[in-house]
Amino acid sequence: MAFNNDLLTVLFRNTMSYKLLREFAHKRRQKEVKDSVLRTTLYRLRKQGLVVQKDGKWSITNLGKDFLKRKEKAKIWEHGLYDKSLRERDKNMIIAFDIPESERRKRDWLRVELRLLGFDPIQKSVWFGPYPLPREFIQSLGKLELITYLKFFRARKDEVV
Repeated sequence: MAFNNDLLTVLFRNTMSYKLLREFAHKRRQKEVKDSVLRTTLYRLRKQGLVVQKDGKWSITNLGKDFLKRKEKAKIWEHGLYDKSLRERDKNMIIAFDIPESERRKRDWLRVELRLLGFDPIQKSVWFGPYPLPREFIQSLGKLELITYLKFFRARKDEVV
């Protein structure tokens, strides 16, 4: 799927010939991309209505542009790469949350993020880990409108056990 997104992104900026798309694919992947893979990918994108070919040039459609914009909005769902030293700090924070079932995807995202931050589950919705939290993580919580569902407590390990 990432190759599809790469092609749509480059076509969002320019109309390109097949030859230029092939060169882009090779540079992007840093290895030779088989012509059959490129042709198949373009065929599927065209079948979905995301790209069109006219006069030997490929371009993105309005539907393709909308698709890319939705993908861009969804980037918040990507998981952060946090400094490993954060996980090595003393654990002195409890995060409890009660996220409704209608927000299941956000809840699952949060659990993965907490693990990446070095948190350990006490229960499914109560986690124990290091303080302070990275700014990027807090900003992501705000963008996802999750802060209202979370409670933060500072504690020492001997207070928890």
